[in-house]
Amino acid sequence: MKKNLSIFATLLIAIAVFAFLTKTAEADKTVFGSGSLEDTEQVKQISLNYLRDNTANRAIGSADELKVKSVEFDELNMAHTKVFQTVNEIPVWEGEAIVHLKSDGSLRTITDNLKDSIIVNTQPNFTAEEAEKFAVQMYDGAAELSENPKVTLWVFRGKTRDHLTYRVEMPRLDGTEHTSIPVIFVDAQTGEKVFEYDNLQTASGVSLYSGTVNITTDLVGSTYYMEDTTRKMGTFNFNNGTTTAARYTDTNDVWDATAQKAGVDAHYGAAATYDYYKNVHGRNGIDGNSGPGSVTSADGTVSLVSSRVHYSTNYNNAYWNGTAMTYGDGDGTTFTPLVTLDICGHEMTHGVTERTANLTYSNESGALNESMSDVFGAMVELRARGGTITTDTWKIGEQAYTPSTAGDALRYMDNPHAKSGGGYTADDDPDHYSERYTGTSDNGGVHTNSGIGNKAFYLVAAGGTHHLSGVTVSGIGTSAAEKIWFRGLTVYMTSSTNFSGARTATLNAATDLYGSASTQYNTVATAWCAVGVGSCPGSGGGGELLTNGGFEGSVSPWVNSGTGAFYTANGSYPHGGTGYDYFGVNDSVSGQTYQQVSIPSTATGTLTFWLNVTSSETGTTQY
Repeated sequence: MKKNLSIFATLLIAIAVFAFLTKTAEADKTVFGSGSLEDTEQVKQISLNYLRDNTANRAIGSADELKVKSVEFDELNMAHTKVFQTVNEIPVWEGEAIVHLKSDGSLRTITDNLKDSIIVNTQPNFTAEEAEKFAVQMYDGAAELSENPKVTLWVFRGKTRDHLTYRVEMPRLDGTEHTSIPVIFVDAQTGEKVFEYDNLQTASGVSLYSGTVNITTDLVGSTYYMEDTTRKMGTFNFNNGTTTAARYTDTNDVWDATAQKAGVDAHYGAAATYDYYKNVHGRNGIDGNSGPGSVTSADGTVSLVSSRVHYSTNYNNAYWNGTAMTYGDGDGTTFTPLVTLDICGHEMTHGVTERTANLTYSNESGALNESMSDVFGAMVELRARGGTITTDTWKIGEQAYTPSTAGDALRYMDNPHAKSGGGYTADDDPDHYSERYTGTSDNGGVHTNSGIGNKAFYLVAAGGTHHLSGVTVSGIGTSAAEKIWFRGLTVYMTSSTNFSGARTATLNAATDLYGSASTQYNTVATAWCAVGVGSCPGSGGGGELLTNGGFEGSVSPWVNSGTGAFYTANGSYPHGGTGYDYFGVNDSVSGQTYQQVSIPSTATGTLTFWLNVTSSETGTTQY
């Protein structure tokens, strides 16, 4: 009889019985890091070799179905190779890995979200044009589409099986409350809807104008344009329309007209956000290369990233659509103009996320997407305001949301429960994983469950005791917290990262920046524990040394050999969450799953895990 052994490693302990002790006698020797073509090709080959070795016993397809997307070198002289998965040259939705190399070319870790055992027919039964028609019929706002749908072919892992799908994106940017970019995955064999979400990445912010500020403009002839050709950013005016945004112009470079004020705030906010990412994180704009530009400057010299204001009439939102930031004026009751620092930072961070981790805008990954925008929107505002933390630092939309009600906010990073004034009600955002929303509204709660990530960041930065878990966190300040969160997002997360994966990503970032024995690392682990994600470090120098004990979202940093095969479940076997490590045992074979940790010589440890043994074969012959 064949037995399938599924190990659910909650791993509540400090020390793994099965571990490897390694020491390096000399400092790392840099073998790459200039970012040259030679370095890039070398890193590609090294990374693919590590990845293939690590996945040799997993059914992820042939080697030529792993494609390198990019190679990036960072300030720590590490290299990060992003790889995507294909089947017969068709990309796999959320099938990704990132291979992280140390400066000496050795493996640091692998962020692994590759899909095992894909079984799919890659021959569609109908064309992309027909898929577009199917999707349009499924969407009840099809008559209001502002652009032609975009159709691409993907392999999609569903809840019960794999599908060949057409991904149909249908922009509806009409300035109404229904403004959206619905995405529908259509099964390419049956024509059925497999999955859908809204890819319009929205936020709501404040109308706190920044008073008289200095902005950079461009003089062309005798006319000034609200364009910053150094930062490659420009601000444009929809004039309460939805189709064409005009250039802002002025004759004396004193932008004080009423119709110009929203533009000044958006322009100032874009510059403040650019400067924040450049000065704090060393990132040159949204895409890392002063882009993505979508409009040519008035002087014809550069392509500008666009901020567009006065969108539609009474539009109560702001959004990033993949190429530009767009801001509504609000209706004066629910919101006032959404053009202040934290909103600009929030929207531009959606762009940064899209160009790095590209977190899918649904369910837990979408909640992390929103949380990252809240976090860095708050940090942009904090830096631009001089760095002094107040209670408003942790509020989102405090001066625009219901302007007639003083002191309230749309979201509260320090206390996501604050809407009801006490306790936890359905109107509040969760601040603990046990409270997470699991329904389908709001793309699976992207603006709701963001409270979990927001609370975790707040605890890392400011500290505090969580009201539900009772866990106390000693904060490390915003400077360290924002660096850890940024590196976690841009280096270690992928499109399908969930909360457990975010914990792993930020712990990896803390290790890179400060070391795995540092206060910063311990604080990050404790903060995630406080919000119900992962276990807490122990006292007296102990604590859990293993990372990703629940096998959630990524195999990293576990390594499989022999017959072991990491597998992410669709809900059938895990003791908790959605991940487990799967061993297909047949006859006399062996396999192992391990990760390397450093164990203090005086430590005493135990290994605790959940084990499920099942025999589920059917038919005449059972193995």
